[in-house]
Amino acid sequence: MPAPQCGPVADMMNIDFHNTFWQRAVVEKLTYYLYGAYYDERTTVPEAPLVRLLAMVNQHQDAAFRYPPVHCQLWMPGRAKPVIVPVSEHKVMWPFGHAPRRYYPTLLSCPLPEGTHKWEVPEMVSLVARRCDMARNLLRVTYEPLEEPLEKQRKDPDPRFVICVKAMDFPYEDKSWRLIEWLELMRLLGAHKVVLYDAQMHPNMSRVVQDYRRTSPDFLELRPMSLGRGEPHARPHFQHYAMKADGFNRILNEMIPYNDCFYRNMYRFDYVAVFDIDEVIMPLGNTTSWRDLVALARRVPDYESRTPADCSEWVSFCFRNVYYPRYPERPKVYRNLSSSFYMLQHVERVRQHCDRGAAAKCMHDTRFAVGLHNHFTFYHTEEAACAAKSVPVEFAQMQHYREPDTKALLLDPVIDASIWRFQPQLQARVEERFRRLGFLPNAD
Repeated sequence: MPAPQCGPVADMMNIDFHNTFWQRAVVEKLTYYLYGAYYDERTTVPEAPLVRLLAMVNQHQDAAFRYPPVHCQLWMPGRAKPVIVPVSEHKVMWPFGHAPRRYYPTLLSCPLPEGTHKWEVPEMVSLVARRCDMARNLLRVTYEPLEEPLEKQRKDPDPRFVICVKAMDFPYEDKSWRLIEWLELMRLLGAHKVVLYDAQMHPNMSRVVQDYRRTSPDFLELRPMSLGRGEPHARPHFQHYAMKADGFNRILNEMIPYNDCFYRNMYRFDYVAVFDIDEVIMPLGNTTSWRDLVALARRVPDYESRTPADCSEWVSFCFRNVYYPRYPERPKVYRNLSSSFYMLQHVERVRQHCDRGAAAKCMHDTRFAVGLHNHFTFYHTEEAACAAKSVPVEFAQMQHYREPDTKALLLDPVIDASIWRFQPQLQARVEERFRRLGFLPNAD
């Protein structure tokens, strides 16, 4: 019998949209809420080329569970019929337990078939149960390779860094001044781009973000976001309430922006870091840039020697957390600097660094990472790279500007003013941005 003719592509009016930024597919008892699709042709990935779908699915990680058959309809440029492949793998990005009525962040793998279509880049993809089902979803496949000519790439071997930040949920608290200081410090350390996800921000924070987008469009990107389970993206109060009311659901949803940001930027940047705006990976000693830090990280030993001594590549370079609390009862250390500089003013930290597995943050190599948590990788290309290396605290640390959960750590603080190496440039840049936005009086 001739093969069934599948298609046509899903009609826009028949797509099952969900909560503004998602689409839905139902396969037996599973519901897939689809957020994004990405083309992965990295040479370090054994199953490449493939399309990865980023979804929230009502199935937790369970080795005994068998997913029902599900297929990707890959729509190629200029072709009326899809290339159809089975989903080869579900990578659940949450191994830490489960609860009722939750949806779990999941990467679906759709390898392109051998033959004439293997190295074609699909424009769109649909997820269906049976091969020729009429799809109710249609996602554009993201593929954003570096556009610079190869010769220019060879002349500029310095690594490029992108920072991914979870949903900016600050509807009532004005952190605009802290956001400016943090963004300018990121730029001084070597960040080429920062990607924020918009939940809802105080009006002054929105002004800051829009000003950066106007003046530095290649540096700051703001992307839309809503919750995968379906709580409406209703401003200004409801989504904030929904995120606070169900903390587990909020944490599960945080994996979506981290991984969307990673796959959108993996071809144009060498390292991806996942930060909050109160976190900084700070080089120490004579090292003052992330460029030099990652070069140093390759040479120094792994803290506690967890990775084999003969490793030459690591999926991530990770840095141990140390808290910089407020200490509001203590006098200012830097008396000649305005209190509007939060990080420059807060140079007293707790004496003890956290263990390597407690609240560390990492720079993830885009050649090897596959699925990101905010502190580590869930998955990486294990044949191409070793697990993460923890860089000893003599060389760098992850400075976390908040109160520690263990209050006994607040006792006996030490002064660690490593950030003051950047004070003149950082102060000048921040004050210039304040003036642009009218946050400081104009001397004229």
